[in-house]
Amino acid sequence: MFNIKKRNKDISGLLEDANFSTKIKIYFAFKNAGSDFDPYEKNYTLTDLNPITIRGYVREIKTESLVWSQYGLSEIGAKEILVDSKYVQWFRDAAKIEIDGDNFQVYKEGVGNRVLIELRPCQIARIILKKVT
Repeated sequence: MFNIKKRNKDISGLLEDANFSTKIKIYFAFKNAGSDFDPYEKNYTLTDLNPITIRGYVREIKTESLVWSQYGLSEIGAKEILVDSKYVQWFRDAAKIEIDGDNFQVYKEGVGNRVLIELRPCQIARIILKKVT
């Protein structure tokens, strides 16, 4: 028997194993005030930084389940990602997320139900991302 509140090394090892996992590129950005900056409009320019690559178990969610299931997403397509819980804050702060050449919605855009983050037992996080159209 194992403690579900602690990190399980076997599960974490599977999530980062190259045979079972997929590369996920997470881009961060910083605000830049250009020469045309207006403090009333706050028209910052966001500049993307180099991506940080992590590994996680990625699964395609069927379009039928997106309509009828709990996610409340449209039939565009989405991915379910299982990663270590230490990466949850990275997904919340990301400016761009790329998996297999496809871009996905980010958490901080305030897009409602297009990004779901759920903490699971054994320090695992389940993240559902909607594809950007």
